[in-house]
Parts: sequence; C-alpha cells; structure tokens
Amino acid sequence: IAGVFYRLRAQDEVGTDVGTTGADNGAILNIEAGVVIAADSSETTNDLLIVNRGSKINAVGTATAPIVFTSQQNLATNGVSDATQGQWGGIVMLGRAPVAVCATGTGPNTAAGGSTTCQQAIEGVTGRFYGGPTANDSSGTMQFVQIRYSGIAISDGNELQGLTLGGTGSGTVLDHIQSHNSADDGVEIFGGTSNMKYIAITGADDDGFDIDNGYRGFIQFMIAAQRTIGATADSFSTEIDSNNAEDLLPRTFGRYANFTFIQTALAPAAIRLRGGAD
Repeated sequence: IAGVFYRLRAQDEVGTDVGTTGADNGAILNIEAGVVIAADSSETTNDLLIVNRGSKINAVGTATAPIVFTSQQNLATNGVSDATQGQWGGIVMLGRAPVAVCATGTGPNTAAGGSTTCQQAIEGVTGRFYGGPTANDSSGTMQFVQIRYSGIAISDGNELQGLTLGGTGSGTVLDHIQSHNSADDGVEIFGGTSNMKYIAITGADDDGFDIDNGYRGFIQFMIAAQRTIGATADSFSTEIDSNNAEDLLPRTFGRYANFTFIQTALAPAAIRLRGGAD
C-alpha cells in the first residue's frame, strides 16, 4: 500500500536456491509503485533482501511513484544527512547465467559459458550461490527504484553494496534505478548477462559501477557522481576488474554507452580497467 512503510528485518529471502540448472520455484515478490520498504533500525543484524536463483522480484514503480528501499532512519525528520551511509545491506539478486570464477569443485567454465556446474558464493552472506548455464535467465524486474543509505563491509573484500547482481541473466529487466550513498559500491555485478539502462549512482563511498567475474552485458544512460565526503582512496566511477583471474572464461565484456562520470580527486582516474576484461 503506498503511504505505508514496510519494515525489512535481518536477511530476508525470496525463495530458496534451485542450483545451477533447477527449474523456477515459483517464488515472486511483487512490490507496487509508491511503496516504501525501510530496514529495521531497532536491532543490530544486517538487514538485506536476497532474491535466490529460481525466484523473482517484480518491483515496478513509476517516475512519480518510485519504489523506495531505505533505512528506517530516513523516515524521521533530520534522520539522515549527506554524510549518512551504511545503514543496511541493500538488495542482492542471484541468477543462473554464466560466470567466470567457479567455486572449488565446480566448473571450470568455457568461453560460451556452457558449464552446468560452475557457481560461486556471493559476497556479504554465507552459503548463497550464483551462476549457471542459462544466459537468458530472469530474476525479475526492477524499474523506477531507489536504494538509499545502504552498504556494509563484512570484512575486506566481502561487502554488501546498494545493488548486487550475481549471475543474473538477460531476461532480468533493470532500468530507472538509483543507488544513493552506499557505503561501498553503488552497483556491483559478478558475471551474468543482465543489461541495464537509466542507472544513477550518487554518493557511493567506493566504486559507482564495479563489474567483474565474466560479466557480459550492456549498460546505457549511466550517471556516477562520486562521494565527496571522505570517500575511500581507490574509489572509481567504474572499476572493470578480474580479481587476478585474467585467464578464466568467459572473459568480462561489459559495454557502456551514454555515460557521465563525475569523479572526485581521491582516485587516480574515473575508470579503472584491468586484465581479464575486453
């Protein structure tokens, strides 16, 4: 119901993992336009939303009635400021599209991403996996969605972002999305084939767009306006990386068009492009 806020507490999950090749389990979270979902500020667990492989989220807002994921503090007068970040764990979407980095005992993958066993554990949580052979896999639809004041560092290199995509496929619809004041990346994409358009990242403490692990998709109409208050020293508008795994397949081949990157002076460049990516 628009005008009523819904509280998100701890690790909330849509469906259960069906593995790399399992059939959809029918779990769908539908969120209507104008709805506000706020992470619980009354207890200390990391609040986040996970869409598991084989399940979907359908969060379809409008330009005048966006769907807002935020912290409960954001609902109070003067409860947040330009410096606010890291108040909850954001949204994690997991799919069955190909990825390059395979967990021990799975894979390896091929250039075409045809391995039926390759999967990897997602950052920020325990025992939740992504990846598979289905390039056109769908994890649902997110349109006209805001994700505010998220991002949690569990440990170095193990973080929750604003929006995390793990092996999501080209059947996933992602457009008109804003990530605001994430304590880590605005969007981090681990492999998969999802396309995105009309994406705005404002105030990310680390990278605006971070892609790796064999991501092969197209992102158009992008804005990354980096954080100006104490951002980390290696925060880039986009980081295109390999995690020191340059020879793994499929190689990362992300394509950007129509982008504006507003970069702070804390990083040596707006774009970091390293080995393993085409």
